[in-house]
Amino acid sequence: MKRKQFWYILLCLAGALSTSHSVNAQVCTVRLTVELPGLGIQKDSTVFLAGTFNNWNPSDSSCCMKRIDNNHYTLLVPCFLNKQYSYKYTLGSWNSVEKTIEGKDIKNRTFTATKKLKVKDLIAQWNIPTPPATKDTTNLLSKQQMVKLAALKDSVGKSLPTVLPRLLELLQKINTNLLADQPDDLLSKQYSKEAGEIISQVLDSLGGVFKQMASILTPEQKQKIREAMKDPNAPKDLVNLIGKLMPDSK
Repeated sequence: MKRKQFWYILLCLAGALSTSHSVNAQVCTVRLTVELPGLGIQKDSTVFLAGTFNNWNPSDSSCCMKRIDNNHYTLLVPCFLNKQYSYKYTLGSWNSVEKTIEGKDIKNRTFTATKKLKVKDLIAQWNIPTPPATKDTTNLLSKQQMVKLAALKDSVGKSLPTVLPRLLELLQKINTNLLADQPDDLLSKQYSKEAGEIISQVLDSLGGVFKQMASILTPEQKQKIREAMKDPNAPKDLVNLIGKLMPDSK
């Protein structure tokens, strides 16, 4: 090996070792200790640290704190010397993050890492998620009612396919007459009369079905639907209004 190459390799190794030593010298550990509110938490619960040192992971197992007693937890966090860190405490998710005494979001806690730094914090309270609204299950449709309503829907589904083709055919005739160079007024009146008869037939059929649907409902269910109709966003047709009484509806 040439003499110049030998010294070059030695210099590279020396530089690498020097850099490694410099990096290691800038690492320190910070001890964080926290006091929990009131009686603390359940014995099977766990307190976590989430911050810039773990990409704000609220359930990072490496930042799971050690239990001292019912109200105190602690953890040693590896840090870079003189670097500032932000963090918060959680019970494993952002739904259970710490809050102010008024229940509001707190600002991120911060510390600047120094050798043998000890940080002591006090948590005012934990976030308590709002429980989902309990669905009113009174006066929902029974299985027997749903079977009867399904049969009525089937009957409508079978009758409409026979009517719709006639109506579509009639609409085509109406359009053809309207687009003619000289529309026939007599044909126009005849088509309007036929359309009225078809629509009247459909409405009579549906009216009978709706009457049967209403007869299946209890007085309490009818009252519930009447109250729902007061909502401007409620469905306008009886079928969907009744559908709101289905056990699995939202």
